[in-house]
Amino acid sequence: MNTSLCSREAPSRPDAAVSSPSSALSDHALLPLGALMLAASVGSWAQALPAEQTLKPVTVTEKADATPQGKDSLKTRSTSVGKGNQDIRDVPQSITVVTEKLIDDVKLDTLRDALHYTAGITFAATENGTDQDIRLRGFPIATTGDLMIDGMRDPSQYDRDTFNLDRVEILRGSASMLYGRGSTAGVVNQVSKKPLLADQTDVVGTVGSRGYFRTTADFNLRTGETTALRINAMVNNADNGGAKIDKHGIAPSFSWGLGTADEFTVGLFHLQNNNIPLSAVRYFNGNLAPVKPSVFYGTTADFVDGEANYLHGSWKHIFDNGGELRTQLRSGVFERAQWSTAVGAAAGTTAFRDTTVLTRAGLTPRKDRYKATYFQSDYSQAFNALGMRHEVLTGVDAAHEEANRFQNNGTTLGTRPNTLVGTPDDGAILGGTGNMPRWRNSSNYEAKAFGFYAQDLVQVAPMWKVLGGVRYDSFKGDFQQLTYGTGVQTVPSAVANTRLSNSPWSYRTGVLFQPTPTQSYHVSYGTSFSTSADTYQYVTPQNAATPPEKSRNFEIGTKLDWLNGALSTRGAIFRTEKYNERTTDADFAGTAYTLSGKRHTAGLELDVVGRITPQWEVYGSYTWVPVAKIDAAGSAANAQASIGQRVGLTPKQSGALWVTYQPIPKLRVGLGARGATENRPLTGTTGAASASARVPGYVAIDSLVEYKFTPDVYAQLNINNLTNKAYGDQLYPGFTIFGQKRTVLASIGVRF
Repeated sequence: MNTSLCSREAPSRPDAAVSSPSSALSDHALLPLGALMLAASVGSWAQALPAEQTLKPVTVTEKADATPQGKDSLKTRSTSVGKGNQDIRDVPQSITVVTEKLIDDVKLDTLRDALHYTAGITFAATENGTDQDIRLRGFPIATTGDLMIDGMRDPSQYDRDTFNLDRVEILRGSASMLYGRGSTAGVVNQVSKKPLLADQTDVVGTVGSRGYFRTTADFNLRTGETTALRINAMVNNADNGGAKIDKHGIAPSFSWGLGTADEFTVGLFHLQNNNIPLSAVRYFNGNLAPVKPSVFYGTTADFVDGEANYLHGSWKHIFDNGGELRTQLRSGVFERAQWSTAVGAAAGTTAFRDTTVLTRAGLTPRKDRYKATYFQSDYSQAFNALGMRHEVLTGVDAAHEEANRFQNNGTTLGTRPNTLVGTPDDGAILGGTGNMPRWRNSSNYEAKAFGFYAQDLVQVAPMWKVLGGVRYDSFKGDFQQLTYGTGVQTVPSAVANTRLSNSPWSYRTGVLFQPTPTQSYHVSYGTSFSTSADTYQYVTPQNAATPPEKSRNFEIGTKLDWLNGALSTRGAIFRTEKYNERTTDADFAGTAYTLSGKRHTAGLELDVVGRITPQWEVYGSYTWVPVAKIDAAGSAANAQASIGQRVGLTPKQSGALWVTYQPIPKLRVGLGARGATENRPLTGTTGAASASARVPGYVAIDSLVEYKFTPDVYAQLNINNLTNKAYGDQLYPGFTIFGQKRTVLASIGVRF
């Protein structure tokens, strides 16, 4: 099946459907959706297998695609998340794809917005309010290891935008055999838009609530028989109720040799933002504080500034024997600086009213600079040998990474005055000395990595395929931590240097049973590892000597096509476990770490995507994780939870649904919902030792009305979070950051 969302089949901006999801979410509310999707996935077991047929030979002549992938459909048959281009049914792991059409339909401007429509993903805030700590299947997707751009790492915690994305692919389960370090729960691959052999321009302008303005332009120009230029650009501003969005980006790329045996692409990417973030809100008696949702309680000193700049190049060569070699290089610099506010109830508060006093505190100031260069080359070929069909995939990759982290130089920072629940965005300025952060270097990092892998998908019988793969990695890093004396200091009093060296192996295997072209069933096993350097920050003499953490993933699943391929379903049950988690131990406290920790998650995932009829189109993603617990731990003070306790940031159920309906050729309407059951941060209390922090389950409803004046001119109205549901979106032990409140967006789009 295709869990994804993209295709080349339908006309521009096609038809689709409307449905009314529930406005409240609990375990009982999500189970019926899961049951229906499971029934759809399992039902085909009862189908009679068709008799063998002999078909006449068909000759297919391939040429460069002139249609942007995912622009016109929620479904796709292929993916690049497994390296190269593969049929989704041949990948023995769960895959979900968010296409450009879903991104455009629901106005998913950022990567975080897009991932809200993928079940099983949650977001953690950090001690300074950054929001790129993503969790999948209860395990972290490290920003330094498991976020990809076109199959290569995408480092740093910058504000990722979707303006240059063709689709977002999520591969679930261990993936170190393909990508190296990280990948306990999976990877998120952002697929960039690339030049096409067509003359086509798409311009969209959007205005909306709280001063929202966004315009995107996608210019594609065919410059010759085999050459094309594509430029994607974006400008986005919003007052956002006191918080601010102020960002712009541009991504030009040029390709030559399109449709020939040698295709080349070179490009640049620039994204800059000077935003003011939403305030973090501290829990009240262990629960979500009943303040106005997604309003700004910060000060004029709050900021989050970021910039991403990189250049990239790729070369695809097709050999006479059908083999394909894909080589690419990317090098860039990523910067981010942030200082923001957390608010909470004043001491003695028993209830919330507009006159309730809120205290303000500044979160830890942080500044980062990352420099990274990545290279990889992958070769694929299908051939017959020893009476069996083989699809071989092998490759090498290398990385050079540098990171510098900065902290306030000891300057006394300005204090934030109190405010009231009823007076957000009151223009407060810093009190006391009024100082802003002044930066000094706190840690440095430089590392080199090299890996090579090989896998083979073997057709061992007419209905059976077996996958096997192995990878070797070599990772070496030098780390430097700087310590300063008290007061304002710019020269370190001590420098600790640490070297890390790891050379682990990773494995992947799977069996596929494909009795018909519309059915694929799989069993798979994969391993992963993560080094101390995955966070860039926490490499010390104590943990540098600790071997990599190791994880493994077991999965049984099915991918089924229905209605002549128009509709696809995916179902899988999984168990993901980290069986030697890094932790401190009482016998070695302060001197070394051990790999004595263990934890695992187990659950069910279901997806459905495609067309029910020519007028109705649907996308659904559902995850049920009944088990997510600590099995063993070292020092209880450093464990994520007590042994046997449920791991935080892993709600039992989460899901998303989007349905569109086209009653007449010019009109299309849509309704969707996304949400989760009760969720908790990883650790922590709210000040009372017995009160564990938590946020309740929620459902946020999104809607769409689209009218096409001509095939190339349309108007679109979106109301996101239609019921203005207050919910905790990003969780930290001490506070939460609310999700987006009700937002009305009106757009005009033109293609020429």
